[in-house]
Amino acid sequence: MEADEIIGEISYHDVQEMVDQMLGTKSFSFTEYLSDLVQGEVPFSSMDILQDIFQGVIGNLAQERRLYLSLILIAVVGAVLSNFSKLLQGKQVAETAFYALYLLFFSIMMSLFVQTSQIAEQTLTKLLDFMKVLTPAYFITMGFTESAMAAGAYYEFTLVLIMLVDAVLVKFAIPAIQIFFLLRIADQFSGREMFSKMAELIQDVVNFVMKTMFGLMMGFNVIQGLILPVALKLKTSSVVKLSSAILGVGSVVSSVTSTVLCAGTLVKNAVGITGVIVVVFFCGVPLLRLVLSRFLFQLVGAIVQPVSDNRIVACFSAAKDSIKMLAYALSVGSMMFVITITLISAMTG
Repeated sequence: MEADEIIGEISYHDVQEMVDQMLGTKSFSFTEYLSDLVQGEVPFSSMDILQDIFQGVIGNLAQERRLYLSLILIAVVGAVLSNFSKLLQGKQVAETAFYALYLLFFSIMMSLFVQTSQIAEQTLTKLLDFMKVLTPAYFITMGFTESAMAAGAYYEFTLVLIMLVDAVLVKFAIPAIQIFFLLRIADQFSGREMFSKMAELIQDVVNFVMKTMFGLMMGFNVIQGLILPVALKLKTSSVVKLSSAILGVGSVVSSVTSTVLCAGTLVKNAVGITGVIVVVFFCGVPLLRLVLSRFLFQLVGAIVQPVSDNRIVACFSAAKDSIKMLAYALSVGSMMFVITITLISAMTG
């Protein structure tokens, strides 16, 4: 059985539908990419991928340009009104003017942050949906390799990984980051810090949980990959040797078995690489958007700091720190799947 025949035995319809939903276009053919990889061709250009990612990022940020300009304008106007109010009417009028503008400033910043947090949440959710349809197809191909008996163990491990990413990142980390941002923003309404320690606690807990999950799952993945393939390869090699000992047809059976195992390994690795390409391409645009949004908040904060109120500047710092945590959560989720697929392909191939 050749590699093309193995590809034809497996249906990638659900995978292709999920890819089309993720990318919003039907330009990426999972089966064609898979066939090209099996034939030894490189079906993609790294420059084309980077160009598509860059265009996607610039196109999305252009839509948010007015909101960033509005934040700068409000910060400058707020500083002017606050200073004039102090000169003419006293502190009470200055504080009233500040809170009126702060509410407008807060509404725009919340709109930007909600859009940004939704990017991370929706990306991780679609990534989990993609892994749910890719995992069966990937581990079915493992049934044609020397590690056929390990497919069940790796499949269970991947399902556990999907559940952990959903529970820890989507349902815990992202809502906690949103609460962290709200606490930091609410702290600026009063003259003293009321929620700074709570926000610091949330930040430390979220970072610790994400780092711990990443370390434990990757360590378990490596340990499992070092033990299972060796034991199963020993069993497979014993079967091949026993089949070669059959009188008359032993050499033929051994040759056919080796050919099927090699073809199955090729298809398995090709499916894994194609899956990694989809994950990297899909997560690349949102991750860069988060990184650039963090930089823009930091840049705007640096621009308005000389003329604006310190509480306005502190809001930009809160947004910067919150988006940094969102970007870390998205990178952890995507890299866990990329590393898992890569390690399984390497350890079983």
